[in-house]
Amino acid sequence: MHLTVLAGLLVAGCGPFGYLKKVARESSKAVADAEAAGAEENAPYEYWGAVTYLEQAKILMGYSEYERSFDYGERAKQLGEEAKDKAEMRRTGKMVETADGDQAGGDAGAEASGDASAEVGEGEASAEASFSVGGDK
Repeated sequence: MHLTVLAGLLVAGCGPFGYLKKVARESSKAVADAEAAGAEENAPYEYWGAVTYLEQAKILMGYSEYERSFDYGERAKQLGEEAKDKAEMRRTGKMVETADGDQAGGDAGAEASGDASAEVGEGEASAEASFSVGGDK
């Protein structure tokens, strides 16, 4: 009988121990590593996503919703690692964004060409402009 009670207590206690390993250690470390790599500035979407998921995992743990807490912790870990990688790539110059927000080398196949001309004659001004995006076939 004592073994049954002891086994029941051990199974019931697995949730918090799993939380401590997965969320508190791995996810928190991933978020801290991302912050140390400068992800708050260089990869804000991934960084703040990781921070938010980690915070939600902690909240869910407080309500003993272990499975959902683990899921949020896993997502925080993934985003933290992505944020760290992206921040390191941006700091070393391997990933550069253009003025329109596209990443260099990430051309989506859109081509832009512009032609503008202005003619001035007898006190009048006229302007003609054309703009084309994509391939004309």
